[in-house]
Amino acid sequence: MFSLHIILAPQAGALRLDGNDTAAERPGLWLMAGGGELELPASARCYSFPASCLQPVYREMQPLLADHGGCAAPNTPYAVPADEGLLHAVAQLADVDDETMLRFVLAYCLAIDGDRCAALLRYLVAADIDLFDFIHRHRLEPWPIARYADALGLPPRKFNQLFKEKFGMSAKHWLLAQRLEHARGLLETTTKKVIDVALESGFCNAAHFSDSFRRHFQMSPSDVRRESLPLTLAPSLLF
Repeated sequence: MFSLHIILAPQAGALRLDGNDTAAERPGLWLMAGGGELELPASARCYSFPASCLQPVYREMQPLLADHGGCAAPNTPYAVPADEGLLHAVAQLADVDDETMLRFVLAYCLAIDGDRCAALLRYLVAADIDLFDFIHRHRLEPWPIARYADALGLPPRKFNQLFKEKFGMSAKHWLLAQRLEHARGLLETTTKKVIDVALESGFCNAAHFSDSFRRHFQMSPSDVRRESLPLTLAPSLLF
């Protein structure tokens, strides 16, 4: 499965992919779409993101992609101008939250070298975007996996295999995580009752929702509600 590789090279050296070297004549930031064996200088750091991470980011960055075209070359590292301060900031951000770092780096690269960065992103997500868009659009429907597979004209087993190959996890686990994250957002930002949050987030059974929520977040829906709303309001919203 191809991934996006973000490479921080604070010193000059050589990037080796499948035995072929690309010279890094000066410190810098590199992007690459590939699935081969990558060897880096000892001082370099590489962060890899599979399609399951890139799809939502791609959707968010559509306004930045609109004016850029071009073609991407897979398995070819390309340098983006970056000074020492930016490399340090990216490394620090990655230590705190790698998904925030991903968004920061892509926004920066689209501003500095929009055509190549946009082409790289489109190349990585193009084969998956119809599948992902459909599932993302209907992720909060209370459907079993077989319903998604049937809508896409695939046997359930083939659908599960394809999803795992493309996104690095099973469709069941991805959908559960998406629904739970949506539910948590509702608990933190609205005054809806827990049962209504469960139904709106794709759960048919309140007990199943509460059990899944507790396993995923190590706290109950009511605990999240208590922490997110003023204490004077919380008791009336828990049931």
